[in-house]
Amino acid sequence: MTVRDKALPIRNTFNLDVPAEVITAGFADSTNPYIPKRNDSYVFRRETLRDILNFLDDPDDDGLYFSGHYGAGKTTLPYQVASRLNWPTQSFTAHSRMEFDDLVGTWKLVNGTMEFVYGPLSVAMRDGHLFILNEVDRADPGQLAALHDVLEGHPLVIATNGGEVIHAHPNFRFIVNGNSVGSGDSTGLYQGVNQLDIAFLDRFRMVHVDYPTEDVELTILEKKAPDLPEELRKKMVRVANQIRKLFIGGEETATPLTITMSTRTLCRWAKLALAFRNAPNALSYSLNQAFLAKAEPEQRIAIERIAQDIFGTSWSKGA
Repeated sequence: MTVRDKALPIRNTFNLDVPAEVITAGFADSTNPYIPKRNDSYVFRRETLRDILNFLDDPDDDGLYFSGHYGAGKTTLPYQVASRLNWPTQSFTAHSRMEFDDLVGTWKLVNGTMEFVYGPLSVAMRDGHLFILNEVDRADPGQLAALHDVLEGHPLVIATNGGEVIHAHPNFRFIVNGNSVGSGDSTGLYQGVNQLDIAFLDRFRMVHVDYPTEDVELTILEKKAPDLPEELRKKMVRVANQIRKLFIGGEETATPLTITMSTRTLCRWAKLALAFRNAPNALSYSLNQAFLAKAEPEQRIAIERIAQDIFGTSWSKGA
């Protein structure tokens, strides 16, 4: 894989209102099967895009850590950036039983013979791909310590494959995401989140990703469900934001929720409301299928009350 060989105007590439002369670098080859799938309805936010592009241009031996509540968009962002830069990407979702070999590779029986199968980290370092470790704060901190040398720019030594040495390709980048900032979960919302070692965290730039602004989500809904009346889209976004406030504890007088509405769920609700628009109680029915059926009974009632208050008389009508 060559160095980045294509200049890309940020205005056209990411659909942002910036001067035409502001550019970034990507790859001309769009055929690599590891390039993430592009979502044309994705809306980039100026600040977080600036942070990731700065990192991709000059990581300076750092990793990049995206933190934020689930559904805020921290996972999707690097994939969508990579899809527009034609940057091949390897990824792995961490869990409590993850071992370093899951990232590096293991010996496996292939067509009757033992063969070393490289893991996503090895492939990314060798071939110059992005490496994304999702849910990093769910991994065993002891296993993550094995990544320190890689994050400092040292080569990866695969002891189980005869001491093979992989030097990091110039295009290799290391990105992680998690619900916490690595200090554990103080909210009680995320079971299985671990406190990460400070020496591991010291190797990352930190970027917090919050839920999209109302304007951004309205733009997304307009792309996803253009036939839905604008007034209904606005009220759907208001419902989502009120649910999120209760989820993160932003309303002192209200009972907190343990479930929240992601932008993905919001879009699902809008599209289902269109699909069932001629049915009785289309808004309520589609919300139940998109989201409410996952909630506990008491929280379901609370969320329905939020929707009823925001939609008013239109709540019991079709979309």
